[in-house]
Amino acid sequence: MPYTFEYADKAELEAILPRCFELLYNNMNSITPFARSYERELEEWYGEVYPAMRKAPRQIVLMYDEGALAGYFQYYVNDGVFMMEEIQISREHRGSGLFRKLYTWLMGELPDGITTVRAYSHKLNPRSQAILHHLGLSECGEQGDLLEYRGEYAVLREKFE
Repeated sequence: MPYTFEYADKAELEAILPRCFELLYNNMNSITPFARSYERELEEWYGEVYPAMRKAPRQIVLMYDEGALAGYFQYYVNDGVFMMEEIQISREHRGSGLFRKLYTWLMGELPDGITTVRAYSHKLNPRSQAILHHLGLSECGEQGDLLEYRGEYAVLREKFE
C-alpha cells in the first residue's frame, strides 16, 4: 500500500484532533468500553490533548493510505527521551506493514541525542504491551490503569534501520 506520513499542522489542530479521536475511540472502545458518550469522551480528550499539542516538543504524525487517514502517532522528544504517547492504527490497516513503515520513516525524522524511550500501555491492552516488548522496552512501573515501559533508543533504532 502506498502509505505517506506527515506532521500535523498545529494551526489545523481543531480539524485534525477530532479525526484522531475517532480512531482512538473505535480502537479503545473494543478493549475497554467507554462509560460516557462519544461526545463527552471527545470533549475530555480534546481538552487535554489540544493544549499539550500546542507545545513545541509534541508532535502528531498522520498516516495516510491514498489520502485517507489510516492512523496517527503522538510523541515528544525532550532531554534525550523519546516519549511515545499514542499510536492508533485503524483496524483495516493492522497487519499491513504500516507500523513498520511509520517507524522506518520516523527514524529519519527524530533528532540526534535521544538515549531513552518511554511509553505507557493500558493494563487491558495485551496487544500494545506485546508491541512495546517487541520494540525492546521493558515494563518498569504502574500508574493507575497504565503500565510504564522504558528502553534504550539504540535498541529501537536498530530494529528499523
